[in-house]
Amino acid sequence: MAGQGSARRDRSAAVKDEIRRSAARLFTERGFEATGIRDIAAVADVNPAIVIRHFGSKEALFIETVDGTGALQAMIEGPIEELGRRVVRQIMMSRGRGGLVVFGTIVRASGRPDIRATLATSMIERFVVPIAPLIPRSDAETRAHLFAAQLVGLMTALVVYDDVHLREAPLEEVVELYGAGLQQLLTGP
Repeated sequence: MAGQGSARRDRSAAVKDEIRRSAARLFTERGFEATGIRDIAAVADVNPAIVIRHFGSKEALFIETVDGTGALQAMIEGPIEELGRRVVRQIMMSRGRGGLVVFGTIVRASGRPDIRATLATSMIERFVVPIAPLIPRSDAETRAHLFAAQLVGLMTALVVYDDVHLREAPLEEVVELYGAGLQQLLTGP
């Protein structure tokens, strides 16, 4: 009997993962507004009620989908003295895929107050909370918020405005210039 419960949980987790993957693909391709629960269910090959049972709503699924990446955590790991350049390098190298595609999806969906509020909370939890304790200053929380704001600025230039100059600029030049500015927020006077 215990084996059946375990197998059922495994199937349920696999279905939930497939729904999440399907939703991520559709949100990225079509955007939040143009993607419906039925569309997600069809791609995941499940009943729409299963999507609702696992996630509650399209909004909750969207938040979980875009919030489910561990890329930021991987960027944060390492010496604080190199974090600014490390994060800029990762962002610049991920142009057109991964996190920046997700960022573009988030920006397009942020016109909805419920999504915007949840994303603001998520941004604080993902950027500010893990970074603030690493900053050896009494104003660490303010610096972490400014760091996050600067990152959003760079990602906006790349994704929303499709800044051709930044897109075509030498990687190391952007990493050095923008990374130094970010680093100043983290460890500068």
